[in-house]
Amino acid sequence: MLRAESLHKSYGAVPVLRGVDLEVHPGQVFVLVGPSGSGKSTFLRCVNHLEKYDAGRLWVDGALVGYREHRGRLHELREREVALQRREIGMVFQHFNLFPHLTAAQNVAEAPVQVRGESRASARERAAELLRRVGLADKADSYPAQLSGGQQQRVAIARALAMQPKLMLFDEPTSALDPELVGDVLDVMRRLAEEGMTMVVVTHEMGFAREVGDALVFMDGGRVVESGHPREVLTDPKHERTRAFLSKVL
Repeated sequence: MLRAESLHKSYGAVPVLRGVDLEVHPGQVFVLVGPSGSGKSTFLRCVNHLEKYDAGRLWVDGALVGYREHRGRLHELREREVALQRREIGMVFQHFNLFPHLTAAQNVAEAPVQVRGESRASARERAAELLRRVGLADKADSYPAQLSGGQQQRVAIARALAMQPKLMLFDEPTSALDPELVGDVLDVMRRLAEEGMTMVVVTHEMGFAREVGDALVFMDGGRVVESGHPREVLTDPKHERTRAFLSKVL
């Protein structure tokens, strides 16, 4: 579903990704962990071409992301073509980015109407179903300011799901939440995993990674330092840098 090959990205003279290679298979929950500044969020933003990578290749469901290749050279896609690719990739950010002037139901229904041309009646019906799935059926007519952080994040997940993506990206979805609100968001993500959604999750929630993850990568300095099954990496890390990081977060 997702393959990165020798992916590089720099901001000016500062390298952020230094040759990242990884594969995510359909239905997997793939977890990225590592210290701040290790390149995890930048990698996610490259997956849906919010950031342009400098070298390497990145494919989602067999399609090269953001570019077409001709005679070994990459040519950037037009913005409209990139937008078509992004429709297949849902992303949930640290901060919820809901439209403050729209209700929860309207936030969820808006993109299918505007981007996919779905009828408002159909989009409203699916929005109601998605809000029920994330435990917020009774909040459909509430505005973001009337919701807790955890509720807003669950609306954001429903909004991403409304586009019926092939792949879901989560960029530290619980880091901006009060501790008592984290569990509700993680429960929604667990249910998505049980339903077979392919997910790439940047998180510091090691319990979630151990319990739900199928594969885990530890990144540092823009590189993949160690990878494997979450229980193996978290219980018996092989690399000294991984051990040093986990000693501070577990």
